[in-house]
Amino acid sequence: MGVLKTVLWILMGYFLLKAIGRLLRPWLLAFARKKTSEFFQQASTNRPNYQSHPTPEGEVIIDKKPPIRTRSGKKVGEYIEYEEIE
Repeated sequence: MGVLKTVLWILMGYFLLKAIGRLLRPWLLAFARKKTSEFFQQASTNRPNYQSHPTPEGEVIIDKKPPIRTRSGKKVGEYIEYEEIE
């Protein structure tokens, strides 16, 4: 009898949480939408102006050279050649 009571309490709790979730879902979605909109508005107003001096069309400007990678002469490991056995 105790097991049956426990199962009924769990099912009742599950359906109660499900009903509360259905009631709160529209409010939570509206809240999330409002917060996201505020975040993107704030991000767009604080954006730095990268195009302070426009360049003519077709001109290429490189701000920074990529670092030169040097290859070390050390061997990292041993090469093992595998043969397929039929």
